[in-house]
Amino acid sequence: MFVNSSLDFEEFTGKINIGDLLEIKPGMMLIEPVDPVIVLKSDNDAGAYEIMYTRNNYVISCGRMDIKAVLSKA
Repeated sequence: MFVNSSLDFEEFTGKINIGDLLEIKPGMMLIEPVDPVIVLKSDNDAGAYEIMYTRNNYVISCGRMDIKAVLSKA
């Protein structure tokens, strides 16, 4: 079994709001976002978010474990 030890499995602990620009951790998404993503829906209690890639408008869900940082607050 292959285990990639470079992946960061720590959960993001801050509050995420609609309109925030986020950086996603490398290797966490099926399609890697090259640029920041924007938050379309936010449920901080559940730790679930709907995001859109700014480079191609691809919309997908993510969780706290996928988020590396908030680059810009809305």
